[in-house]
Amino acid sequence: MSTVTVRRATAASADVVADMWVRAAAALARAGLDQWQYPVKLHNIHAAIAAGTCWLASDSFGAIVGTITLDQDADPEMWPPEDRPADAFYLHRMITEPAAKGVELGSALIDWSARRAVEAGRKWIRLDAWRSNPGLWKYYADRGFELVRVVPHPSGSGACFQRDATIQLGHGPTVRTAA
Repeated sequence: MSTVTVRRATAASADVVADMWVRAAAALARAGLDQWQYPVKLHNIHAAIAAGTCWLASDSFGAIVGTITLDQDADPEMWPPEDRPADAFYLHRMITEPAAKGVELGSALIDWSARRAVEAGRKWIRLDAWRSNPGLWKYYADRGFELVRVVPHPSGSGACFQRDATIQLGHGPTVRTAA
């Protein structure tokens, strides 16, 4: 997989995003992790689609291989005013399909997100990761993110990471944005 195309998800693709989330949650459970072990929050997916912030990544054959939500919605419990939340874009629900394993699609989607943040005049890309998933922490640290703080959030999330939006690691496939 040398190139993927990213396009905005539509209302018709909400079930695709939800199904990816359910499969990812099941894989996390099989790995013994408690991340995402609750029913999919369809209202969040529908809201992101309506806002134009949920994206689908497709391979050169048109198969959907990933999804990411990229927005300006900082959770105030994670990112208080002193963090200047408006200076960042926030990554949510990044999921890659097993077919994309080993090609660094997640890294490429992060770089794509960083480029969009820079284009919008943002300094950071940020996310909150699951507190009890050290492998996920390492994943983001290996991709240039710094742990800012850990918030004891009731959701299970709360490991707050950020990366300078100008950083481009260049791993994985080329990501093109559909017109």
